[in-house]
Amino acid sequence: MPKVKINTLILITGIIWLYASLVLLKRAYSWIEMMTLFQLYIGLAIALPLAVLKIYFIFHKLTVKNIKRIQSFKQTKISIWEFHIAKDKILIILMIFFGIILRHTPFIPKYILFPIYLGIGIAMFYVWILYLKTFLKEKK
Repeated sequence: MPKVKINTLILITGIIWLYASLVLLKRAYSWIEMMTLFQLYIGLAIALPLAVLKIYFIFHKLTVKNIKRIQSFKQTKISIWEFHIAKDKILIILMIFFGIILRHTPFIPKYILFPIYLGIGIAMFYVWILYLKTFLKEKK
C-alpha cells in the first residue's frame, strides 16, 4: 500500500476532485450543441445557483472536515487510500453509478442533465481549489 506525506495526500485528494469536476464539465460542454439558445440560458440560470447550493450545504463542510481529518493523522506518512472515510467512498461510488444511469437513460433529455452536470462540476472544482489552497499553505 503506497504511503505519502499528509500534505501530498491533500494534493492527491484535490487532484481526484479536479479530475471528477473536469469529467462532469466536459460532459456538460459536450451537450451544448444539442441545445437551443433558450435551453442553454435556462440551464446556466439553474446550474449556477445549484453549484452555490451544493457548495454551501454539502461540499464546503465535507471538504473542510476531510482536510482536518487528514491533517489530524499522527503518522508522517499515510496510505493514499485514506483520502475519504468509507461512508464518503460509498457516496462517491453511488454518485458515479447514478450519473452513468442518468446519462444513458433515453427518457431524460440532455438539456435537463446539463445544469445538473454543470452545477455539480463547478461545485467539485471549488473543492479542488480548497484542497489546493490547503496544500500550498502547508507547503510554506
